[in-house]
Parts: sequence; structure tokens; C-alpha cells
Amino acid sequence: MTTHAPADVFEAMHDLLHVYRTHMVRTMAAIHPDLTHNEVRALMFVGRHPGTTQRELVAHSGADKAQVARMVGMLQDKGWLESAQNAEDKRSRCLRLSAQGATLHQALRDARRGLAASLLKGCDDATQAQLLALLAQVRSNLDAIDTGCQGGRDCRS
Repeated sequence: MTTHAPADVFEAMHDLLHVYRTHMVRTMAAIHPDLTHNEVRALMFVGRHPGTTQRELVAHSGADKAQVARMVGMLQDKGWLESAQNAEDKRSRCLRLSAQGATLHQALRDARRGLAASLLKGCDDATQAQLLALLAQVRSNLDAIDTGCQGGRDCRS
């Protein structure tokens, strides 16, 4: 049995995600040519979490507040997002998909599901569950590293 360095695993994951993203960009362009990757991510997040706040969208996206605010404004201008005052915090606004945004979200979701099914062709439910568990374990390890790096400490030690 051939052993692989941990870096080989991440190189394979990087290659896979690059190819997946390339396919998704093409698919998204076919659905709506003006959509950017970040807009798709935002629409998908708001679609999965109706009533989310801009702050939650910032945390999810990793983008800064100003970028997210501009993007939310553009998505509202395009008629895909609506916002309303947050009942729990009057200083923030809750985001939801408009009717037009919900239609777009459904098309994006269907396209993602179709591509995912194609990529996982030949992988039974048990294999998919195992893959999810392994990825969750890797993510947990990454989160533990991130937690240990807070406070400006050198994380390499």
C-alpha cells in the first residue's frame, strides 16, 4: 500500500475544489450571467437561513463588513434580497430572499445538487457518510488550531 503525505491529501482536495468551482461558475453563468461567486454564496446562505443578519453573513463569508454591505445593497437593487428591521436589535436588519430571489435560489440549489450527484456518482450512502465524517474531523482539527492561535500567539509551535 502506498502511503501519502498529508500535503498530498490537501493538494487533492484543492484540485477537487478548483475543478468543482470551475464547473459551478459555468453553471451559475448559465443560470444568470451577472452572478458572482460571492453573490451565489450570499444568496445560498440567506436562502438556507431566512432572517439572517448582515453580521451573520459577514461571519459566514469571511468578507469585511463594507464588502458585505455593498453586496447586500447590490442584491437588493437586483431584486433578489429584501431586508426588514430586526425585532431583537433595532440597529440591524434581517435578510430574506424576495420572490425573484427565491426562484433564483431554487435554480442555484438544483444546479448544485445536480453537480454534486454527478461528482458522487458511484459513491453509495455509506461512502458519502464516511466522507462527510472525515471532512468534519479535519474541520474540527482546523478549528482547534484556530482556537489555539487566538491572542497573537505563534501557532506553529
